[in-house]
Amino acid sequence: MLVGRELTKLEKEFPQLSIERVDIVTNATRALKEGVRMIPDLRFKDKNLTGVFLSPAKIREFVHIALQS
Repeated sequence: MLVGRELTKLEKEFPQLSIERVDIVTNATRALKEGVRMIPDLRFKDKNLTGVFLSPAKIREFVHIALQS
């Protein structure tokens, strides 16, 4: 998955970045409670990035904004 690969790269670049990956198949109840309607779904505090196709640039922009918060 493109998003997973990009997040792995970002984890290496930014050691302070902590990513929790949640499998919605095995955690369907949690996903439902947290309002996940589409995957991938990236979240940081009150910020959310979701879409059928997320470009590496969009993912990086989201992570940079999150890290500056």
